[in-house]
Amino acid sequence: MKNIKSILISAGGTAGHALPAIEIANELARRNYKVIFITDNRMFDFIKINTRENSSIKVLCFKGRGLYKSKIFKNLKSIFLLCYSSIQSFKTILINRPILVYGFGGGITVPPIIICHFFKTPIILHEGNIIVGKANIFLSKYAKILTTFFPKIEGTFSKKIKIKHVGMPVRKSIENIYKNKYQIKDNKSINILITGGSLGAEVMAKKVAKALCSLSKDILIKISIVQQVRKENMEYVKSLYEKESIPHKLDTYIEDFSKSLNWCHLIICRSGAGTIAENLIAGKPALMIPLLTSSDNHQMKNALYIKKIRACWVVNRNEMDDIKILQSKIKNIILDKKKLYQAAKFAKENAFIDSTNTVANIGEVLIKERK
Repeated sequence: MKNIKSILISAGGTAGHALPAIEIANELARRNYKVIFITDNRMFDFIKINTRENSSIKVLCFKGRGLYKSKIFKNLKSIFLLCYSSIQSFKTILINRPILVYGFGGGITVPPIIICHFFKTPIILHEGNIIVGKANIFLSKYAKILTTFFPKIEGTFSKKIKIKHVGMPVRKSIENIYKNKYQIKDNKSINILITGGSLGAEVMAKKVAKALCSLSKDILIKISIVQQVRKENMEYVKSLYEKESIPHKLDTYIEDFSKSLNWCHLIICRSGAGTIAENLIAGKPALMIPLLTSSDNHQMKNALYIKKIRACWVVNRNEMDDIKILQSKIKNIILDKKKLYQAAKFAKENAFIDSTNTVANIGEVLIKERK
């Protein structure tokens, strides 16, 4: 029986790191590779669920986080956990001997990738944001290729690494929306999808809902809403929409996200790389509210780039607490169908299709070059 070759994938415990890594893992499994997927406890269960159809993918949970600014005790704990995960990584790599390694960002990726470097295993890093993450900057000296979502990136990384602008691997169900035409039918509602509520931010859960409900009655009768809301905010948001008789559906997790994304005419969302990639492919105009606590304020940088290509509008830092400004922005967008159609057009023009295959193909080229 022919030995199945192993490929190692490592991704930190956030959706931005894990989601593209899941797509690559599933694609490599379809190509008959054994995939060792290393992550931390934050996304372990989610990754297991979303790779369960491929028995050749083994998901491992190692303890480890990145370093924090000015937090000595947290950093000491992080260093200890990274040392422990280094031992786990060494054992895993020694047993499986991967022929290729992918890193998708996050502190947990550092130990296995450094160890793979000592075994002379080819390394590919993927960066979703405009500002290159700390782990990828550190690891760039060991990697052959850095694949990126944005055409221009910022960061002090190794000049030896080859940069390939390939887009973002996303779910096939999202890519299937690309062929659909953006259309707002006369005498039909403007469908608004609101995401980003899982992190519990007041601005996403409550303030956006308040801003919507403060619109005039003649506008309110023209909108329908699907919104992601944390359990503790559910009743409050529900009561706001019910009071104004706005058709709505609230969920803590939007199960069939591709269906909701296809349904909407406007998405109000954060500006992580995965969210942006899906919006562009679906051709959906967006009002982006960047997460201010994102590392190096990368979400604001991401959003401003998408604003520059005219596919979104951005709520700036000084506007986030002002309901009147939020209301005004939403009103100006949904009352101007021409703006919505233009933003949808620019979104699709800047979308990347089939990035999953592209990134997997780059890996297979490195494997062949190594032989």
